[in-house]
Amino acid sequence: MFSSIFGFEWRFRRRSLMFKIFCALFFALTVLLVAWEDVNMPAAGGKIARNSPHAISVFFIIISQLGMFVAAAFVAGCVQRDRDYKADSLFYSMPISRHGYLAGRFFGSLLPACLVAVAAALAHALASAAPWLPAEKIVAFTAVPYLTALAYFAIPNFFIMGALAFAVSTLTRRLLWGYVALILVLLFNGVSQSFLTDLDNQVIAAFADPFGATAWSHATRYWTIAEKNSQVLLADGLMLGNRALWIAVAAGLLALTHARVRLAVGDDGKRARKPAAPEPTVTAHSSVAVPSATRSFGFAAHLAQLRVQLVGEVRWVIKKIGFVILVAFGMVNVAFLANALSRQLFGTPVFPVTRLMLEASANGFSVFMLAIITVYSGALVWRERESKIHEIYDALPIPDWIPLVSKLTALLCAVLLLLFGSMLASLGYQLANGFMTVELGLFVKGLLLVEFPGWIEVAVLGFAIQVLVNHKYLGFGVMTAYFLALIILPQVGVEHNLVLYGQTPGSPYSDMNGYGHFATPLLWFHLYWLAAAAILGLAANLFWVRGTDDSLRLRAREARRRVNRLNTTALVAAAAVFFATGGYIFYNTNVLNTFKTSDQRNEERAEFERKYKQYEDVPQPRVTAVKLDVDIYPYERKYHVRGDMTLVNKTDAPIAALHVVLDPEARLEKLSLPEAQRTLHDTELGYSIYELSPPLAPKAEMVLHFELWREHKGFVNSGSSTNVIRNGTFFNNVGAVPSIGYSREFEIQDPDERRKQELPERERMAKVDDMKARMNTYISHEADWIDFEAIVSTVPEQIAIAPGYLQKEWEEGGRRYFHYKMDAPILNFYAFLSADYQVVRDQWNDVTIEVYHHAPHDYNVQKMIKAVKDSLAYFTENFSPYQHRQARIIEFPRYATFAQSFPNTIPYSEGIGFIAKLLDPNDIDYVYYVTAHEIAHQWWAHQVIGGNVQGGTLMSETMAQYSALMVMEKEYGKARMKKFLRYELDNYLRSRGTEQLKEMPLLYVENQPYIHYRKGSVVMYALREYIGEAELNAALAAYIKKVGFQQPPFTNSLEFIDFIRAATPDDRKYIIEDWFENITLYDNKAIEASYAPTADGKFKVKLKVKAGKLRADELGEEREVEMNDFVQIGVLGAPPEGSKDEEFLSLEMHRLPAGESELEVIVDKEPIKAGIDPMILLIDRNPDDNVIKVTKTDG
Repeated sequence: MFSSIFGFEWRFRRRSLMFKIFCALFFALTVLLVAWEDVNMPAAGGKIARNSPHAISVFFIIISQLGMFVAAAFVAGCVQRDRDYKADSLFYSMPISRHGYLAGRFFGSLLPACLVAVAAALAHALASAAPWLPAEKIVAFTAVPYLTALAYFAIPNFFIMGALAFAVSTLTRRLLWGYVALILVLLFNGVSQSFLTDLDNQVIAAFADPFGATAWSHATRYWTIAEKNSQVLLADGLMLGNRALWIAVAAGLLALTHARVRLAVGDDGKRARKPAAPEPTVTAHSSVAVPSATRSFGFAAHLAQLRVQLVGEVRWVIKKIGFVILVAFGMVNVAFLANALSRQLFGTPVFPVTRLMLEASANGFSVFMLAIITVYSGALVWRERESKIHEIYDALPIPDWIPLVSKLTALLCAVLLLLFGSMLASLGYQLANGFMTVELGLFVKGLLLVEFPGWIEVAVLGFAIQVLVNHKYLGFGVMTAYFLALIILPQVGVEHNLVLYGQTPGSPYSDMNGYGHFATPLLWFHLYWLAAAAILGLAANLFWVRGTDDSLRLRAREARRRVNRLNTTALVAAAAVFFATGGYIFYNTNVLNTFKTSDQRNEERAEFERKYKQYEDVPQPRVTAVKLDVDIYPYERKYHVRGDMTLVNKTDAPIAALHVVLDPEARLEKLSLPEAQRTLHDTELGYSIYELSPPLAPKAEMVLHFELWREHKGFVNSGSSTNVIRNGTFFNNVGAVPSIGYSREFEIQDPDERRKQELPERERMAKVDDMKARMNTYISHEADWIDFEAIVSTVPEQIAIAPGYLQKEWEEGGRRYFHYKMDAPILNFYAFLSADYQVVRDQWNDVTIEVYHHAPHDYNVQKMIKAVKDSLAYFTENFSPYQHRQARIIEFPRYATFAQSFPNTIPYSEGIGFIAKLLDPNDIDYVYYVTAHEIAHQWWAHQVIGGNVQGGTLMSETMAQYSALMVMEKEYGKARMKKFLRYELDNYLRSRGTEQLKEMPLLYVENQPYIHYRKGSVVMYALREYIGEAELNAALAAYIKKVGFQQPPFTNSLEFIDFIRAATPDDRKYIIEDWFENITLYDNKAIEASYAPTADGKFKVKLKVKAGKLRADELGEEREVEMNDFVQIGVLGAPPEGSKDEEFLSLEMHRLPAGESELEVIVDKEPIKAGIDPMILLIDRNPDDNVIKVTKTDG
């Protein structure tokens, strides 16, 4: 009987319009994503092919997530359909088994859903063969990745989601609850993602993800580009465990359904209730007069009808147990997301300030809310028709607009309840963590004024689609297409928010600056889209289906009949608001400002290179001094710069022309040069050429005087500048002053974009020994060291800051002035800040320490000051004297999350340190780390600066990392460094697979952060362990003494490594070749470990380990190499009291060959763990197996 029912269900689904539409939709979407190169393929790009096994897996993970509702559309109602059409009595009277009936229905409906995924696979394979795709973006076709992706993700996930929807819908006899269950899955998936911020919770996150995406991501997290392009994940324990777990859950749900459902008419699997006692018969003894009633159809009656209808719709939505569960799960999801947002760096928490909790409230419900609106809009529109009461309902004497308005308002009430629930969850998280500085006003403002209007727009769109399409599941498909369009259209040039329904400019909130200038465009765009939503709502009202005539022709005729003065007036009013606000927005974004798509911006940069790269090698004078007057107007969001730049000809020949580059967005008021004539003035690209008469002689100097404004008029479509804002202005010299000569920094670097623009291939950086490139630092192409002086003015209530020592402060003309001047030359790298600051001061020897911070952000100010003191002490003792008399940390808003070291001045984002919650002594203190790193740059960048060649950032960023690690270790101990290095290693290994060009060895790093920061930390810490801290620091001090504050040509990494090599013992010099000159990885593992007490009260530990060494090329292709290296062997004991970190009982170097080795170690205390390379000094892709527990033996 199974085969008959299965065959019937398969044929029914196969012939349905829904099957054909979903197959066509997924097929077309896949072709679009794969064959259109302008569309960014998920997990593809750079050197990763569009049809690589890795990209195919990610694609089918996404397909299975999008397709969960497709599976539900086929599977959820296959049993309920018999009940709806009153065919259940026919089926149940036939000699069929319960198993055959339920299994036949389920699998017959699941098969077409799976074929939708197969259609996507065929489309992917065909689109990959598109002849216009570049050969380097495609790998040779093989069916294995497609079969694997279908077997791992698409088919199991469709089975899991289908089983869930089938079970819930069948047991509750409500299709809606099947969809609600799937929405809960989205929430559960969000909860699983919240565990990813902590490395210790990766396995939990992997098992908690019902789609298998997290398990797959964990299994492939360290795959290189070569592996992503060629390797297929066939067997992984975590991946298989996740699939087995969730398939078992799905099978359990099917078993539960099988056990509860009875093939009997009227049976719903629930326990029968005791029949109620019959009501007593009442005999009428007399007739009753029926009072007369006056019928009223006026506006008051319509309002009363609307109230009754609205109450009924709201009750139908929110009083169901399913909605209560949705709210509860949503609140849990928000709480988990709040916890994740509070632990983004190294797993260390931050104080749950309201702006973070507001972000959790908004983002924790975003995907979830989209799904709710999509599902509930369909459910509400089709509620009466699916219940077979629409003919009665539609005959009621109510106006045509009441059903739509009541249902839409009910959905918006549900949205408001969800937002309120998310706020309660965030508030609860704050209070549970003892944080009492709660900003209720910010919650209300953020959720009601910023978030809620957007959900109104989406809800109206959902209703309009359901009404106009007049097919519930097709409506779901159109809504899904809309969501995808918002992702795809901006990638193909449709970027203006005026044409992307519901889209608005970003509106980040900062504790320092509030919503600032982001609020104005947000409100205008919301008004614009709410007017558009009103137009859609009116259209939906005109086409609302009432009765049984639902053909498009009849509905159009009915829509014409419904046109009246009221809805015509409303339509005209909405259209007037729509066009008026649209015109005003266009005036701001396209008239007051210049709107350019991403392609137009790239074309502009390409044109700049094509026209002016010819001047790259034209000799130019060097900037030697800068004297500026900078007037900052934070409330008007503008600044004015007047300045004199002293230029010196440092070449051996006269210079006949000066090339000046100015940011096209700056308004130049004046640029004067003595006896110079402008021969080229390109205002579009900002390039000008001045003929010097007479030419500037060698060693001669000239002064360039300029005046310019940077003004922000109105508002822009997206990407609003944050350099000048109401409170927290921060901008540097790039774009604020003219630049001298052509620079490669203006060029397009992305190789794919260069190919599209028909530009020649470009090396990311000049070769390490390129002497011409070494004439510039990697920071500036126009100057070496400069004298600097600036007078900065701002509003009276703010403090303005620039590098240098404060010479004078005064107020004049309603403005506050600060005069700064450096007492020694600095790099051509300086910044200006202005905000309402609290200032905390301290002293280290003769150095003044100052922290300028937002008043409420005083949590970690003393921690920063201590880090500054400890850093100054260590670096001065071990490297060279500190060259300044002050060190200042200045907070700026969270629009960027970094700290940056200018001469004695360190801007520091509110988003990475000022709100860190450093109460647990076992957490990584990243405030201390970041502060030490930035102070270290006063040596490694501001004393020693590399040339603009490969390896330049080794001597700045990597050395700042090393310096910070040394200071941290002195403060927190070696055990804490292990945890920090584990995060650094994880970051490096993950990032290798996202490299856009090629991975370089550390010695030749091309400004690649994952190499010079993350790998650099591990390598330099290991180097310290291998050659000794004193020896390494002595080499670094000698290096600084030789190259500090040098003139061109600037130092390079080859010179640096010579000092390291000289300090390295002969038997360990191989590490220079392995760690710096090549990409070397290790495969170390602890196999067995045991211990036994000795007669003298000590413990002998026996250990079997395996070691291996590999070399990788620039794409990650590995090969084994010979090994006879020193490797640390460690034995660990129980953590000391008050600590979670195990104590090292022994940590010694042993020389190991490749393969297995056995060792013995004597320790004083009882061990609990032992292993190879326990500090993770070596780059190992599986460091978790380095240390194992020891077992006790008799001897």
